[in-house]
Amino acid sequence: MMLSWLCALCLLCALCPGSSSRSLEWFTALVRTEYTEPLTNSTVLGTTESGRYGDSSPKESVQGLVGFPRDPGQLEGCHPDVHYAVPGMSARAMEEGEPWIALVARGGCTFKDKVVNAARRKASAVVIYNEAKNGNGTVPMAHLGTGNTVVIMVGYPKGMDIMELLRRNIPVKMIITVGTRHVQEFISGQSVVFVAIAFITMMIISLAWLIFYYIQRFLYTGAQYGNQGIRKETKKAIDQLQLHKVKKEEKGIDIEAENCAVCIESYKPKDVVRILPCKHIFHRLCIDPWLLEHRTCPMCKLDVIKALGFWVGETQK
Repeated sequence: MMLSWLCALCLLCALCPGSSSRSLEWFTALVRTEYTEPLTNSTVLGTTESGRYGDSSPKESVQGLVGFPRDPGQLEGCHPDVHYAVPGMSARAMEEGEPWIALVARGGCTFKDKVVNAARRKASAVVIYNEAKNGNGTVPMAHLGTGNTVVIMVGYPKGMDIMELLRRNIPVKMIITVGTRHVQEFISGQSVVFVAIAFITMMIISLAWLIFYYIQRFLYTGAQYGNQGIRKETKKAIDQLQLHKVKKEEKGIDIEAENCAVCIESYKPKDVVRILPCKHIFHRLCIDPWLLEHRTCPMCKLDVIKALGFWVGETQK
């Protein structure tokens, strides 16, 4: 049973975070947009914590006008020679390194390729909007080797809202800031195997212990039933022994000189005694329990039960 407890302890240790597990840390991104609606000449502001920083992205704030691929067939930004249009910013300003943010669609190539191609055009950040089937959801992005370029992902509706404004040639300023930190624990494959082995071992040991326990219980119960049968037969044989009530000045028993060898008490008138086949005499209340356990005369060791012709607990020959 102790082994079962040890296995359970190992099981708990394996499940504890940090034993053989790894953790994923990720950050949300607060995305703020600002643009002027030409029809009303009013400034429209929008702020939402709808983005997610890429795994290898610097967790930093960045801002600038938003640009998108000029070619409608290159919205994913996968072509190495992709060109961007940034409403409100001249080509010269882009070349001189004025901060701007590239908006591209997910798919077509790796996240790293998108970021590298945009950084080649001096984008200070890349916003990747998710596919339509994922709605507002975002996913982890692996893009190791993209340097200091800030990378975030937003949901499809958010990306489409911004893209629609850019297609209307409306300048959109975006401010990206770090949002909430999240930590998600994962159990490694090795830990899963260890947990499974520990659990199976614990179950096998527990089952073996239960089987052993019930076998022992069965054997003990059988022995008890057997002993009860033997005691019953022994008592039946003892009842065949002669009983006698002691009388004062009785011939054959000197009540002054003799005493019971079991209780060491002298015989008194009206005492009930049992006379054994070997002619030894004892108090009935003393000798009966003795014979029930030992079957022999306390003085001469005669097997009283056999002497009466009984074979209790043995095969008669």
